[in-house]
Amino acid sequence: MSDEDFLNIPKTDETQQLTPEEYYFSKSKNQWIMVSDMSDMHVRRAFKRLLKMLRLEQLVEVDNVTKATITKVKITDELDNIKKHCDKIQGLIDEN
Repeated sequence: MSDEDFLNIPKTDETQQLTPEEYYFSKSKNQWIMVSDMSDMHVRRAFKRLLKMLRLEQLVEVDNVTKATITKVKITDELDNIKKHCDKIQGLIDEN
């Protein structure tokens, strides 16, 4: 397609139709902003974050999980490791 043909796309073409404005919640600004006002870099970053959320089948971002939940999981995992280690030591003691 030449440049002249590209400029002569009829207004009935799907790509030439107006689209409704979309808004995005900016965590840094703590407000809703129009996507059309965002820089390309920020749109790409938001799009990648959205794709990640879809891939992980999550309705909320991983970053939104509370630190208390993460800490509880880490403590539980560490306790399980300690119990396994104690069982291993107990097994060695019982063998002797």
